Amino acid sequence: MEKAIRLNQLIEQGKEIETPDAFVLQNKKLLKVNMAAARGKVLAKTGSMVAYQGEMKFERKGSGGVDKWIKKKISGEQFTLMEITGEGDLFLADAANDIVLLYLENESLTVEALNLLAFTEGISWDITMLKSPAGIMTGGLWTVALSGTGYVALICKGEPLALQVTPGLTTYTDPNATVAWSQRLEPKIHVDANLKSLAGIFGSAHGELFQLAFQGNGYVIVQPSEEAPKTSLQAPGGQLVEQEASWGAFSRLEKNKHKLKKSLAL
Repeated sequence: MEKAIRLNQLIEQGKEIETPDAFVLQNKKLLKVNMAAARGKVLAKTGSMVAYQGEMKFERKGSGGVDKWIKKKISGEQFTLMEITGEGDLFLADAANDIVLLYLENESLTVEALNLLAFTEGISWDITMLKSPAGIMTGGLWTVALSGTGYVALICKGEPLALQVTPGLTTYTDPNATVAWSQRLEPKIHVDANLKSLAGIFGSAHGELFQLAFQGNGYVIVQPSEEAPKTSLQAPGGQLVEQEASWGAFSRLEKNKHKLKKSLAL
C-alpha cells in the first residue's frame, strides 16, 4: 500500500534531470532531449512529444528520396517521423512503454518500426523489408535500418534481453517480441508445420506457427512479451493503424518509379 505524499515531495521527486548529454532517461518511460547538445535537431516518432521548454518547430519528416517515399507509402502509418528543431528541453514518450537508450558509435542496428522512438542527427536511416512474403503475417514486415554515431531511443514492453547469436547455433524469436538486431544479421521465417496444433503456446498464434530465425554473428534484442507494444500510432478503437503492405503493391510502385521521379519534388 502506498500512502499519499506531500505536494512538495512530488515536485522534488519529479524534478528534471540536468545533464549535458543529448538524450537521457528522465525515468524509464520518459526521454529528455537536450536540444543544444543534439545540435538543435532530432528525429522522433510522430506524436511522441509530451512536453517541451523553449522554442521548437515540429514538422513531418520528408522521405528523402523516391525509394524511401515508395517504402513509406507501402508501410503506411506503421512508420512516420517528425523533425524537431529549436532550442530548449524536449520530452518524448510513447504510450508509457519502457524506453531503451543506446549510443551507437559508427555502428548499425535494425529496429522493428514500431519500436523506434527517436534518434539524433548523426544517425542515418532507411526503411527495410523482411525478404519473405511470410513476413507480412508477423505485422512487423517493415523495419528501420539505422547506422552512424549518435543516440537512439527504442520502446520496449518490459526489460529487454540481449541474445548473442553465434555461428552454428540458430536463435529463434517470436516476431512480436523482437525489438532489434545487428544489421549484419538477416532473419528468415522459420515454420514448423508439425507444431501448427500448438499455435499460441509459443507466443501469439499466427495461423501456422513460425518464428524469426537468426544465424551468423551478432545479437538480437527481445522484450519479455509476445505482444507487440501498444504505441501512439493507434486508432480510436485501440487497434494499430493498418499498414498497406503487399508484395503486389511494392512491385507496382517499383515499376512506376520513373514516373514518380518526374512528379515528386523531393
